[in-house]
Amino acid sequence: MPSGSTQFRYTQTPSKVLHLRNMPWESTEEELVELCKPFGRVVNTMCNVGANRNQAFVEFADQNQAISMVSYYASSSEPAQVRGKTVYIQYSNRQEITNNKGTGDSSGNVLLVTFEGVQPNDVSIDVIHLVFSAFGFVHKIATFEKAAGFQVT
Repeated sequence: MPSGSTQFRYTQTPSKVLHLRNMPWESTEEELVELCKPFGRVVNTMCNVGANRNQAFVEFADQNQAISMVSYYASSSEPAQVRGKTVYIQYSNRQEITNNKGTGDSSGNVLLVTFEGVQPNDVSIDVIHLVFSAFGFVHKIATFEKAAGFQVT
């Protein structure tokens, strides 16, 4: 290798999505964005994934921003760090992050509520609707009794 060239070899094809390993398991999305924002605009994240919850994905608006971050840390004497822990960055084989972080219009927005210490007739559907409609449109309410107590979805 010519002197002065990087000694890193990237086997992954560049992508606007980066895969970060060795993240502290309690790290937040805000910390992930803070690490990445000097390199460009972050449009999506997936934090605390993997068996040990120590991996994350970050998607930049543009592939060149992701390349900039990987190149910077590949040539820097200071490693990428979150909460004092060295984080390893590589290109993801994903081209975008799809993690259902949508608005209330996307499917999969089901809330399960368990009422403890009440009987099914103590809480009416009208009251449940009134409480939860303050947070958005309520599409459907279903009530049922389980061992855990009176439940609403």
